[in-house]
Amino acid sequence: MVGVGPEGLESAVARVTLCNWAEEVISDTFVKVPVEVTDYRTFVSGIEAKDLEGDRAVPLKDVQDMVQKTLHGKILIGHALENDLKALQITHPWHDTRDSAIYPPFMQEVPDLEDSSKSSLRPRKLKELVKDRLGNDIQELGKAHDPVEDALSALRLYKTERLQWEQFVVQKVAAAKVQEPRPYASEIMPPAPIPYNQNHLGSPNNMNMPMNMNMNMGMHSPSHSPSHSPNRNRYQSRNFQPRNRAYSAQHHQQQNYGAETMYRGYNQGWARHRSY
Repeated sequence: MVGVGPEGLESAVARVTLCNWAEEVISDTFVKVPVEVTDYRTFVSGIEAKDLEGDRAVPLKDVQDMVQKTLHGKILIGHALENDLKALQITHPWHDTRDSAIYPPFMQEVPDLEDSSKSSLRPRKLKELVKDRLGNDIQELGKAHDPVEDALSALRLYKTERLQWEQFVVQKVAAAKVQEPRPYASEIMPPAPIPYNQNHLGSPNNMNMPMNMNMNMGMHSPSHSPSHSPNRNRYQSRNFQPRNRAYSAQHHQQQNYGAETMYRGYNQGWARHRSY
């Protein structure tokens, strides 16, 4: 990266390097910075003005498109990737990102100064991790950083912990799915295009399912308790109770998670939805 803005304190991407699993360089591109560069940071980046002004430099938009197309559906590995993605002004799914700066086994445990019984994890420098885990020296003092060397070092760190790292990600994904709220049925299928009796159904804010929801292979379960209805019909006698409460609409979200449901919308025929 190079410095932009007053005194070059802000960072802008100036070179992008991508390597594949076989440790082959598939892209090493200089980027045309759309604003004035105030500090090339040559002593660290190794980038000079001629690199960004020549024919080798590519507009930022083209680089963004190329990177996103290359990374689509793939796992992104690197160190402190948050900074790289921010500079590129793109995003990547967190569950497809492997960042050696925030992987707990690679982080440094720091004791709390106020409470010695507590501690926190902080990222370590890539140079320290590579020396500790791989026994190699990178980013030598007095030499510019080599982005190819940095990218390959992060990849090799991942390879040493691949199995444990993937198990860690699986646990995070599972925990995230548990915390995600279930979508309302109105988000799954369009509302019925007919008016309804609000007194009969209760307040829409208290409804978990729309009316006429048929679940579990067509088994009918009313979306409200019969005792709440002032106008009962022959299917909703005073003593009526659903054969299995777990299939009732008001309990579907809590007790029937992941079940295959079947519903019929007015003038829409039968449709099936499987929730995960």
